[in-house]
Amino acid sequence: MTAAARLAPHRNRWVRILGVAFVMYVLSFIDRTNIAMAIPALRSELGISASSIGFATGMFFWGYIILQIPAGRLAAVWSAKWVILCLLLFWSVVSFSTAFVHTENQLIANRFILGLFEGGVLTCTIVLIRKWFTRAERARANTLFLISIPIAQVIANPISGLVLAHFGWQMMFIVEALPGLVWALVWVWAITEEPKDARWLDPAEKARLVSALEAEAMESGPVQGHWLKTLWHPAVLLLALYNFAALMAEWGVTFWLPTVLKETGLSIVAVGYLAAIPPAAGAVMMILVAISSDRRQERKWHMILATALSGVFLLMAQFVGQGNTAGILILLTLAVASFLGRFGPFWSLPTEVLPPAVAGVGIGLVNGAGNLGGTVGPYFFGFVREWTGSFTLALTAGGISLIVGSLLVVPIRQRAKAR
Repeated sequence: MTAAARLAPHRNRWVRILGVAFVMYVLSFIDRTNIAMAIPALRSELGISASSIGFATGMFFWGYIILQIPAGRLAAVWSAKWVILCLLLFWSVVSFSTAFVHTENQLIANRFILGLFEGGVLTCTIVLIRKWFTRAERARANTLFLISIPIAQVIANPISGLVLAHFGWQMMFIVEALPGLVWALVWVWAITEEPKDARWLDPAEKARLVSALEAEAMESGPVQGHWLKTLWHPAVLLLALYNFAALMAEWGVTFWLPTVLKETGLSIVAVGYLAAIPPAAGAVMMILVAISSDRRQERKWHMILATALSGVFLLMAQFVGQGNTAGILILLTLAVASFLGRFGPFWSLPTEVLPPAVAGVGIGLVNGAGNLGGTVGPYFFGFVREWTGSFTLALTAGGISLIVGSLLVVPIRQRAKAR
C-alpha cells in the first residue's frame, strides 16, 4: 500500500470497496433478520402460530434461491456493481412494506419477495471481491466484508428491542428499511467494477494489482465447455451440500435465538442486548480464522474445524436446563462464533477452485443450495417448539447437521499455495 493510499481512505481499496460493501450488507442482513425480534409481537398481535411464522421466514429463502445463478452470471460477465444496486433498491422498498402486513398470507408473500430481491447480493459481492483482491488476500477480504453479518445483529438487535418496546413492530421495519435507499447513492459514487477502471486508485497500486490478478487468471486456465458445466463441478456440488447442512442449523438458531431468550422470562429490551453477544463473539472469531487462513494459505481445514466445533456446542446446549439463561447463552455464543468463523475460508474456496469467468455461477449454486437449508431450519425449529414445548430436539438436529456437513467437504482438493 502506498503512502498516498494510507493518507486518503477513499483511495484505499480495502476501505473504499470493502467498507461500502460492508455497510450495504449490514443493511441487507438487518432487513433480512429483524423479523426474529418481532416474532413474539407478531404471534400475539396477529395470532400467527410458531410453525406458521417458521414457514413464513423459510419462504424468504425460496425467493432467495431464484436469482442466485442468474445474478452470479450477470455479475461475472456484465457488472456486479449495477446488479447489486438494483437489488439494494428493491429489497429496501419490500422491507419497508413489511410494516403493513396484517395476515399470515401477506407475511408469507412479503418474505418471499424480500428473499427474491436479496438473492444474489452475496454472490455478486463475492464476485466483486474476486475482481479486487488477490488470492493471498482473499480470506481476509471476504471476512472483512462478511463480518457485516454478526455486526448487523450486534447493531440491529438492541435497536430493534428499543423500537419494539416504545413504538411497536411496524415502526421497527420502517426505521430499519430507510437507510438502504440512502446507501444506494453512496454505492453508485464509490464502487468501480474493476481496478483497471478506477481513476481514484494509486497508479502504482493499480499496476501491481492488475498484473497480479491477470497472472492468477492465466493460472486458472480457460473455461472448458459451456459455463453451465460449472454446476456439476465436484467441488461446487460438495460445497453446495455442505452449505445446505450448515445453514439449516445456522438459520434455525438465528431466527429463534431471541425467542429462546424471551422464554426464560427476560424483557424484550434485555433480549435485544443479550442476542447481540453471540454475533459479537462471532465477529472476533471471523477475524482470527481469516488471519490464520491467509497466513497459511489454507482454506478447507479451517472451515471444517470451525463448522464441526459449532455442531459440538449445539449438541451440548441441549443438556442445559431451559431456565438456565447463562448456560444457554454461553453455549449458543460458542456455537454461533465457531460457525461464523468459517465464512472467510469458505467463501475463498469457490474462487480458488474455479476460473474467474464461471466463479459467479458456482458461488450462486453454493449460496442458493445453502439458503435452501434456510427454508428448513426456521420451520423445523418452530415445528419442534410447538410439538415438544422446547428447542432441545432442534438443537440436536442442528448439531448433527453441522458435523455431517463438515465431513462432506473433506474430499475437496485445494490448489498449491499462492506465492
